[in-house]
Amino acid sequence: MDTLIWIMLALLLLFSWLLLAWRRLHGREWQPYVPARARIEGGGVKRGLTPAEGAILLGRPLHVALTLVVFDLLRKGLVVQVEDDPLIVEVVEAFRTRGSGLSAQARGDQRRRAAQALSKPMHIYEEAFIEILEANPGQPVHTVDYSIAIQPLLRYVAGRVGGYDLEDSRAYYRLIIDRAPREARSDGVLTFERQKVFDRNFGWVLLGDDFEAVLDQEDYSYEPVWWRTSDVLRPTSFARWAQDVFAAMQAAVPEDLVDAGLQREADGTTVTLMNDIARATFRG
Repeated sequence: MDTLIWIMLALLLLFSWLLLAWRRLHGREWQPYVPARARIEGGGVKRGLTPAEGAILLGRPLHVALTLVVFDLLRKGLVVQVEDDPLIVEVVEAFRTRGSGLSAQARGDQRRRAAQALSKPMHIYEEAFIEILEANPGQPVHTVDYSIAIQPLLRYVAGRVGGYDLEDSRAYYRLIIDRAPREARSDGVLTFERQKVFDRNFGWVLLGDDFEAVLDQEDYSYEPVWWRTSDVLRPTSFARWAQDVFAAMQAAVPEDLVDAGLQREADGTTVTLMNDIARATFRG
C-alpha cells in the first residue's frame, strides 16, 4: 500500500513539473490578448537610387522625374535626340521591338540582351518608357502619354525604399544633390576635370535648385555626352535648353493620374510618396 502511495505521489510531482515546463514554453497562451497594430518598420538609408528615383523619393514634381528618365536614356545612348525644339527622340535600332510579334516579356528580354551586349545598364522602369517612345515616333516627348509607365515607376520606387527610413534616406539624397556642384568646384579649374565630374553627377546636378548657374560659368558651359558625340548643331547652352525641356514636360503629367492611384494604393510607403508628389505637382 505504501508503495502505491509513493508511486502516486511521484506521478503527481512529475505531472506538476511537466505542466510547469509546458506553461513556461507556451506562456503566451496565458497572456491577455493584445490586438495587432499595423505599422511600417523602417530603418537605415536606401542607397543606390538613380536621380529619377531620387526625385520621386524627395517628392519632386512628377515632370522632373519624367524628364530625368528621358535624359538618362539619352545619356546612355538607348535613345537619340533628333530635334531640339521641341525635344524629339528616337529609340536606337538595337532596342526596337515594335512589329516583331513578340510578347511583352520577350520584348523586354530582347532589350535587356541588347543592353548587356552594349554594356548599357537598363533599369526595369526604363523598359516601359522605351516601349512608349518607340510607339510614338516623331512625337515631341512632352506630348507623349506616359500614363501606363508612371504608376509602375512610382510603385517600383516605393518597393525599393520600403522598409528603410524615408526621412533619413531623403536627407542622404539631399546631401548628394548639394554636394554634386561643390565636387566640380573642388576638382580644379581644368575644364576636362569639371566635365568628368558633371558626367558622373549629371542627374543629381539637374536636381539642384539652380543648375543653370552651376553648368554655365564664365569660362565653361557644360554639354552632356550625347551633345558632344553628335554632329547636329545644338543650342549654345544646354542648361537653358534643359530648363525649357523641364518646363515643357509639365504637360505630360495628367492631373488625375496620381490622385487616381492614391485611391487604389494601400501600402503606406507608396501613399506617402504619391501624396508628396501630388502636392508638389498639382497643388503647389
